[in-house]
Amino acid sequence: MIDVNIEAEKALSALDCTLVYQYPERFTNLPVISYYNVTECGAFFADNSECIQNGYVQVDIWSDVPKECGSLSIKVNDAMERNGWTREMSMDVPKKNDKIYHRTMRFQKYFTL
Repeated sequence: MIDVNIEAEKALSALDCTLVYQYPERFTNLPVISYYNVTECGAFFADNSECIQNGYVQVDIWSDVPKECGSLSIKVNDAMERNGWTREMSMDVPKKNDKIYHRTMRFQKYFTL
C-alpha cells in the first residue's frame, strides 16, 4: 500500500507556498495550500495480491486575494500533472469568511505496487 498523502506532498512541495495537511490552523500567512487523502483502494489484483492502487486527494487553496486562487490552481495542476496525477475537478467554494477565498481541486492517480 502507498500513502497517497506522502505522494501528494512530494508533488506539491516544489511550490513556493505554505503547505499543510488537512486544514490550515491559522489563516494569518496566506496563501496556504492544504491537501488530504479522499480515498485509496485497490484497482487491480492478481494471485490475491494488490498490483495497482488507485488514490484520490483533495487540494485546497486559501488566499486573501481572489486572483491568487486562480493563479495558484494553475501551478498546483502543473505540479500534480508532472507527478502523474490527473485533475478530476476544480471549483471555487462560496465564501464563509469575507476575507478568505477558497478553491478546491481533486486529483486521481494509479500507483503500481
